[in-house]
Amino acid sequence: MQMNITARHDTKATDAIKERIMAKLQKNESHFDHITNIQVTIDKDDGSQDLAEATLHLDTGQEIFAKARGDNMFSAIDSLSSKIETQLQKAKSKTQTRKGIDKGMRLPPDELEEEVA
Repeated sequence: MQMNITARHDTKATDAIKERIMAKLQKNESHFDHITNIQVTIDKDDGSQDLAEATLHLDTGQEIFAKARGDNMFSAIDSLSSKIETQLQKAKSKTQTRKGIDKGMRLPPDELEEEVA
């Protein structure tokens, strides 16, 4: 998994912020292992709030995007992580059938007919 962290508009990506981002998003990767690339952007909002955005690219061709604001960068990152986790759980449930078999693990049509009969 490749991770890019970008800071815009006089926002500093300190080591503590980078470590927090990596820790939170790598925790999400342990739940859903189809993540290939993560792009995180941190910024200052027009007001006094901090803004964190993330785009996750999955090997299934999907993109997951989330944006969060907070009073400080750490609260924005925490909120962003929870939003991404929710979206990843939804994406993971869509890749499974109702019986819990991955779509890639489906039975060939001839074996399927034998089970039905």
